[in-house]
Amino acid sequence: MINQIKHNSASSVLSQFNPIASLKPNTRKAVNERFILPILQSFFVDKGGIDSFSELDPDKLKTEIEFENTKNFVKTYIYKETIDEISKQDKTIVFKPKYVITFDEDLANHGEENSVRYGVIRLGEAPILYYILIDLQKIIRFIKSLPEKAVIIDTNKSTETEVETRNRLFDTVIFEKQRELRNANEPQKLNIQQEINRLEQVRQITLQGESGKLRINLAWNTTDDLDLHIVTPNGKIGYNTPNKTLAYQGVIGVLDIDKNTSNDIVSNPQENINFDGMPVGLHKIYVNFHTQREQDDVPFTITIIPESGEGRIFNKVVRGKGNSQDVATFEYKNGELKFTELT
Repeated sequence: MINQIKHNSASSVLSQFNPIASLKPNTRKAVNERFILPILQSFFVDKGGIDSFSELDPDKLKTEIEFENTKNFVKTYIYKETIDEISKQDKTIVFKPKYVITFDEDLANHGEENSVRYGVIRLGEAPILYYILIDLQKIIRFIKSLPEKAVIIDTNKSTETEVETRNRLFDTVIFEKQRELRNANEPQKLNIQQEINRLEQVRQITLQGESGKLRINLAWNTTDDLDLHIVTPNGKIGYNTPNKTLAYQGVIGVLDIDKNTSNDIVSNPQENINFDGMPVGLHKIYVNFHTQREQDDVPFTITIIPESGEGRIFNKVVRGKGNSQDVATFEYKNGELKFTELT
């Protein structure tokens, strides 16, 4: 199956030029096979056929707009995603040019062939990447024409794993930061880029601690000691809670990871609180700056992942040793976990 329209959530996309749509599985399958594939076959019919080309994963779609200059674009994108795949067999160069669909007309600026608008990146005279323009409004009209059974949710769809949820939440924040970077003035760009780098670094760190029915995870990337606290209707969960454990109405919350204390110092620390059931009542999350070793101000990220339902991510800074930063309140009510960000 063609994978261009593959996402169920637009928040999993890093590039604003990424050709995605939030579609139910059966609808996505129909769009791919009956709408997009014929367009691709028509475009490549006089270029050796679609089998002579390979698809670029839409998640890897970037453009020169997303790089500071052409040199970076060529070096970090074109070479990595296309040129590096060139090989030689029996003295013959083996390379399949790539293609990726786009909804952005500015990328399809090389004209029209076989009624398909396109853009192309070439190495010398040889095309190495085609941008194939797809009209989003035509996709919408196509979906409206589908029989009802084609848009029923696939009940066998696998649920998102905890790691996938966390990555998606981080990608959402990184995407927003990248948008800020494009619109920022020069004095702002350095700070925003540093924050993007920090988020990408933290994203790569494996989650520590138990999941439970609800996980609240604090991550940062200095050797300073930050402390995660949750205020519950029955007291506070944190490093100074007896046994780091607190029970309320039959639900137990526990701080099971507590990094960068005096004997456990790392540069990619986490703290983790999990609940063995969905906690009742209003809870507040805050972070305290306990011990300074590197920085006066420490950026951090709080990731909240329930066993079921939508998670949340909060990106904040705690300023100065001894100070605290409120993050959010949450409450599980009527089967739904609701959040309010605190400033």
